[in-house]
Amino acid sequence: MPANEVRISVVAKSGGIRAATFLAPCNRRLYEFIANACGASELAVGGAWQTLGEGGIDLAFVGSPPLVWLKGAVEAIAAPVLDDARFGGRPLYSSEVVVRNDSPYGSFEDLRGTRWAVNEPSSWSGYWVVLQRVRVWSYFGEVVESGSHSRSLRLVAGGVVDAAAIDCQVLAMELRDDPVLTRRLRVIETLGPAPIQPVVVRASLDVAVKSDIQARLLGLSGDLLTAHFIRGFAPPPDYSPIAEVVTRPATPPQAPNG
Repeated sequence: MPANEVRISVVAKSGGIRAATFLAPCNRRLYEFIANACGASELAVGGAWQTLGEGGIDLAFVGSPPLVWLKGAVEAIAAPVLDDARFGGRPLYSSEVVVRNDSPYGSFEDLRGTRWAVNEPSSWSGYWVVLQRVRVWSYFGEVVESGSHSRSLRLVAGGVVDAAAIDCQVLAMELRDDPVLTRRLRVIETLGPAPIQPVVVRASLDVAVKSDIQARLLGLSGDLLTAHFIRGFAPPPDYSPIAEVVTRPATPPQAPNG
């Protein structure tokens, strides 16, 4: 088990689905709820997304770039639909460019040469969508890898960096739960929309089990989803626009400052 991986027992059953999440830590309760609903016996939190290629995980919450990089080792079977009118009931999301409330920046173009935070290199919403916009990381004066959207927000709020692109669902959660961030931050631009992160299964999983998990996801509802700004789940969107960006040889998946 990787040093930064934690395993949580989500239901008391043996031989159940093995689940893992590689997404935002602030959504951990949500992933536990969904894993339980899908029949998971445990949920691994953290670790490296590359372990999905080893075949030991049946169900996972992962970003769209790893779905592409894993080259068929996993399949997308569903994706969340956010409770956000901008997306018209489709499994889409966006990245919100945030700055401090008292900063002089009013547009993305104003951020050339500034200090920028990315969450991590397997993220579309915090990394690749930005690289798609600027083409090269030298657009910024400095790029810091924070490790998570939540940490990026606090680096901006604290003045350590000038701006970051944040997953819109994570931003909604953070601003609702932390009034200090609400007072200190503002959004100056939206990047997207884009296909939202998928729920994936191991490609070699039994077809009947895949179908059962998908049916459970598509029928899932409840207060916990609502509390995370999620209406429900839909069949996965087309991830080819993501693949076109994250497979370009000139932009390998590595940290911009290392």
